[in-house]
Amino acid sequence: MASTLRATPFRCGPPPITTWGGIKTDADGRSTIPGLWAVGEAACTGLHGANRLASNSLLEAAAMGLRAAHALVDDEVIGARQIAPVSLPGDTDPEPVRRVVSSHLGLLRDEKGLRVAVTTLLPLAESDDAAAVALVAAVAAYERCESRGSHARIDHPQKDAVARRRFHTFETAFAQAREIIGPNRISRIAS
Repeated sequence: MASTLRATPFRCGPPPITTWGGIKTDADGRSTIPGLWAVGEAACTGLHGANRLASNSLLEAAAMGLRAAHALVDDEVIGARQIAPVSLPGDTDPEPVRRVVSSHLGLLRDEKGLRVAVTTLLPLAESDDAAAVALVAAVAAYERCESRGSHARIDHPQKDAVARRRFHTFETAFAQAREIIGPNRISRIAS
């Protein structure tokens, strides 16, 4: 058994355990949509800047959850509303998205790989929620031509002098993706 383990190569790399992003909120977990609150991994608070140490997500969820609870008590309560039914895509095979994310949206990224990711994910994203989320991440990574926090671009190893927070919606990410792969495609390679 030991000789087999030594002779058989295997792929080892960092697992995709978290993402940075989510619903844009204030410091109390209040979003821009009345009645929608978010904390923890679902929220984009900016609390940790461009990077977060491993277990700090638990501390953030606890601290921000408490802040949100106190703010909710003080906030005007909005009654439940009838929500229109949403048509969700049927079961999709996660493997194509998983492959693209593992190959091109890992720790080290470059324009070529991000362009491949956007090109592959855009047609899938029309009917696959996971592909749509991955597409937003790919477009955001493509547009950030610097290395900052957990985002490392091997073709842009420098950090810009000024940190800028950016927000993307599905609508803007889909439009940008079409520009990235279109006939007059946008190039982010430094001249």
